[in-house]
Amino acid sequence: MKNALWYLGFLSIFSLLFFVEGKPAFLCFLGFLPYFSLYNIKDERLEINIGKATRNAFMYTIFFGTGTIVYVYLTQNIELLAPAFPVLFGGSLLVCILSVLYYEVTGK
Repeated sequence: MKNALWYLGFLSIFSLLFFVEGKPAFLCFLGFLPYFSLYNIKDERLEINIGKATRNAFMYTIFFGTGTIVYVYLTQNIELLAPAFPVLFGGSLLVCILSVLYYEVTGK
């Protein structure tokens, strides 16, 4: 069976919306390009490191999302919700990629 994470690479197609809309936020989808390299991978250590990295990204999403919702509720500042979602999405990608790099370099 092929690695299922390979299919995440197809999300990078959404980066082409940058040329239609002109908004640089769509370039964040280029972060999914490295997942195409996972098609025939059979390395257990890399799968474990990717599992740890996605756990870190999930924890970032939970804490940042909860903090944003609580802040908006307490301050009644609704304008914060629009920029919070790209930061949440881009931040979770960044945390995942940096975590994989950290685990691969340190060997933990």
